Parts: sequence; structure tokens; C-alpha cells
Amino acid sequence: MSERSSGPRGAGTRERILDAAERLMAERGVTGVSLNEINTAAGQRNTAALHYHFGGRDGLLRAIMRRHGPWLRARHDELYARVTGSGGPEDVRGLVEVIVLPVAEYIGMGASQRWAIRVWTSALAHPHLAVEEMESLVDLSLTRAGRDLVKIMAEGMPRELAVERLVVASQSVLHVLADRAVLEDAPVSRRRPLPLSLVARNLVDMTVSALTAPVGTATREEAAGILGRS
Repeated sequence: MSERSSGPRGAGTRERILDAAERLMAERGVTGVSLNEINTAAGQRNTAALHYHFGGRDGLLRAIMRRHGPWLRARHDELYARVTGSGGPEDVRGLVEVIVLPVAEYIGMGASQRWAIRVWTSALAHPHLAVEEMESLVDLSLTRAGRDLVKIMAEGMPRELAVERLVVASQSVLHVLADRAVLEDAPVSRRRPLPLSLVARNLVDMTVSALTAPVGTATREEAAGILGRS
């Protein structure tokens, strides 16, 4: 069922439901909260309100992704254009920044943005939910940056290992920043966190190192046995 359009009153109801869904799904995971709980948290006495506007859980996830996707896509485009306009496709650090910096910057913009990143991270563990919308966040510039990185890494390792490194590193970045989003909203912390900008820069350094680390002898030998080449 697709999302319904509505007048000003309906639009207000829709936004309140979205706000509640972001917060609760961020706190409990995308499958850890019932639709009735979201409806109630949004102050809706009409139990059909959520289904009317979104159709169900998939529709809610699509709406959350669409709410936050445009800013992330625009920032990916900006950073990728900067890489291709200066250092070119061989600029590993610049390409990693395309992956890391937009998410890090976004969680510094407000609670709704932090909830969205946490929801996205949770949704990736349930790929059957709103798959096409999650893939829409992996936009053209982000995809190109990933392909450029794989091409660079594949010069020193089997392409399959390069792809695996990129997938693991990208997922790790998202989980680290989702954890930082939790910390940003925590009333107290047992340790004094580093400034978010420094966390992001350090994460870029760590990711560059993970992607470009030499392949160990044992790894290369096993890969050769499995993949049929060195």
C-alpha cells in the first residue's frame, strides 16, 4: 500500500507519526516496536491512522528514508565531485570521506537525524524491509566512490577480498556512528567523548588503514585456493 496524500490536518498527523516512529525504532530497532505503540506515542486515538497514512511498517521505513535521504545524497554528491575534481579516483582518503563524513555530520544536526541513522543501521539487519528505499540511500555518488575504492584495492588483492573489505568497513562505519548517535543523546556518560568532528576524522583514518592494509600471506594463500588465483 502506498503512502496517502492529505490536507494540512492530515499532514500534521503524518509528521507526528513519523516523529514517533523514528524515535521508537531508533531506541528499540525497526522490528522491536509495534505499530500500535507508534500510533499511541503519536497521540492518535484512531488506531487506523498509521495504516491510513503509511500502510504498515514498510511504508513507515520508506517515509523515514525519504525524509532524510535528500540531504545525505546531496552531501555525497558534493564530496564525490570534490574528489573527482581534485585528487581524482586514486584519492583513497577522499573516497573514504564520501562514505564517512556525511553520516557523521548528519548525526550532529539534531535528534531526528540521529534517530534516522540508528533506524537505517537497524534496518540493514533486516534487508527484507523496504529494501528499495534503503538502497536509495546508497546513491550514485556513494556507489561510484565504492567502485573506485574497489578498483584501487584490487590492484593489490583479489577483487573479492577488496569487495569484502569495503562492505565490512562501510557497515562498521555506520555502526560506530549509530553508537555515537546514542551517546549524543545520552543524559550522562561514563567517559568524556571526543568532539564529533575529531571522531569522524579518526574514523576516516581507521577506514583508510583497514582498506589499504597489506594482505597477509595466509590470507592470500587461502584466497588463491578458494578463488583459483593469487
